[in-house]
Amino acid sequence: MIVLKLKTNLKRQGFGVYAYDSNTLKYMNIESNSGIYVSKVVENTAAKMAGVKENDIILSIDSCKLTRMCELRQYVYTKKPKDRVTLKILRDNREIELLAELKKK
Repeated sequence: MIVLKLKTNLKRQGFGVYAYDSNTLKYMNIESNSGIYVSKVVENTAAKMAGVKENDIILSIDSCKLTRMCELRQYVYTKKPKDRVTLKILRDNREIELLAELKKK
Protein backbone atom coordinates (compact mmCIF):
# COMPACT_ATOMS: atom_id res chain seq x y z
CA MET A 1 0.00 0.00 0.00
CA ILE A 2 1.28 3.46 -0.92
CA VAL A 3 0.32 6.36 1.30
CA LEU A 4 0.76 9.86 -0.01
CA LYS A 5 1.10 12.74 2.37
CA LEU A 6 0.35 16.09 0.85
CA LYS A 7 1.59 19.23 2.47
CA THR A 8 -0.05 22.46 1.56
CA ASN A 9 0.79 25.96 2.47
CA LEU A 10 -2.37 27.38 0.97
CA LYS A 11 -3.06 30.82 2.34
CA ARG A 12 -6.56 31.92 1.48
CA GLN A 13 -7.60 35.47 1.98
CA GLY A 14 -11.02 36.39 3.08
CA PHE A 15 -13.22 39.39 2.52
CA GLY A 16 -15.97 39.06 5.10
CA VAL A 17 -19.43 39.71 3.71
CA TYR A 18 -22.64 37.78 3.25
CA ALA A 19 -24.34 39.08 0.13
CA TYR A 20 -27.18 38.49 -2.32
CA ASP A 21 -26.74 38.37 -6.10
CA SER A 22 -28.14 41.21 -8.23
CA ASN A 23 -30.93 39.02 -9.66
CA THR A 24 -32.50 38.75 -6.18
CA LEU A 25 -32.52 42.50 -5.51
CA LYS A 26 -35.85 43.05 -7.28
CA TYR A 27 -37.52 40.64 -4.83
CA MET A 28 -36.15 42.74 -1.96
CA ASN A 29 -37.56 45.99 -3.42
CA ILE A 30 -34.06 47.31 -4.10
CA GLU A 31 -33.67 49.25 -7.31
CA SER A 32 -30.32 48.26 -8.77
CA ASN A 33 -29.52 46.25 -11.89
CA SER A 34 -25.99 45.37 -10.85
CA GLY A 35 -23.89 44.72 -7.82
CA ILE A 36 -24.26 42.45 -4.83
CA TYR A 37 -26.30 43.42 -1.77
CA VAL A 38 -24.45 43.15 1.55
CA SER A 39 -26.68 41.58 4.18
CA LYS A 40 -23.97 41.13 6.83
CA VAL A 41 -20.39 42.27 7.41
CA VAL A 42 -18.23 39.97 9.53
CA GLU A 43 -16.21 41.55 12.35
CA ASN A 44 -12.41 41.82 12.03
CA THR A 45 -12.38 41.29 8.26
CA ALA A 46 -11.12 43.26 5.28
CA ALA A 47 -14.66 44.38 4.49
CA LYS A 48 -15.31 45.69 8.00
CA MET A 49 -11.96 47.47 8.21
CA ALA A 50 -12.54 49.11 4.81
CA GLY A 51 -15.88 50.51 5.96
CA VAL A 52 -18.32 48.24 4.10
CA LYS A 53 -21.71 48.35 5.83
CA GLU A 54 -24.85 46.25 5.84
CA ASN A 55 -27.25 47.33 3.06
CA ASP A 56 -24.37 48.50 0.84
CA ILE A 57 -24.35 47.32 -2.76
CA ILE A 58 -20.88 46.39 -4.00
CA LEU A 59 -20.88 47.39 -7.66
CA SER A 60 -17.29 46.47 -8.54
CA ILE A 61 -13.92 45.40 -7.23
CA ASP A 62 -10.85 46.84 -8.97
CA SER A 63 -13.13 48.00 -11.83
CA CYS A 64 -14.50 44.45 -12.36
CA LYS A 65 -18.30 44.75 -12.30
CA LEU A 66 -20.10 42.35 -9.97
CA THR A 67 -23.52 40.75 -10.28
CA ARG A 68 -22.98 37.56 -8.26
CA MET A 69 -21.32 36.80 -4.94
CA CYS A 70 -19.26 34.04 -6.56
CA GLU A 71 -17.60 36.68 -8.79
CA LEU A 72 -16.40 38.56 -5.72
CA ARG A 73 -15.18 35.34 -4.12
CA GLN A 74 -13.36 34.20 -7.26
CA TYR A 75 -11.66 37.57 -7.67
CA VAL A 76 -10.54 37.69 -4.03
CA TYR A 77 -9.11 34.17 -4.32
CA THR A 78 -6.76 35.36 -7.09
CA LYS A 79 -5.18 37.76 -4.60
CA LYS A 80 -2.79 37.29 -1.70
CA PRO A 81 -3.23 38.38 1.90
CA LYS A 82 -2.27 42.06 2.30
CA ASP A 83 -3.13 42.84 -1.35
CA ARG A 84 -5.29 45.94 -1.67
CA VAL A 85 -8.46 46.19 -3.71
CA THR A 86 -10.70 49.13 -4.58
CA LEU A 87 -14.44 48.72 -4.12
CA LYS A 88 -17.14 50.81 -5.74
CA ILE A 89 -20.10 50.89 -3.38
CA LEU A 90 -23.65 52.17 -3.74
CA ARG A 91 -24.77 53.56 -0.37
CA ASP A 92 -27.80 55.78 0.17
CA ASN A 93 -28.11 56.33 -3.60
CA ARG A 94 -24.51 57.61 -3.82
CA GLU A 95 -21.48 55.87 -5.26
CA ILE A 96 -18.39 55.82 -3.08
CA GLU A 97 -15.01 54.10 -3.31
CA LEU A 98 -13.36 52.17 -0.49
CA LEU A 99 -9.89 50.67 -0.27
CA ALA A 100 -9.64 47.25 1.39
CA GLU A 101 -6.56 45.30 2.42
CA LEU A 102 -7.23 41.56 2.22
CA LYS A 103 -6.62 39.45 5.30
CA LYS A 104 -5.79 35.80 5.74
CA LYS A 105 -8.87 33.71 6.50
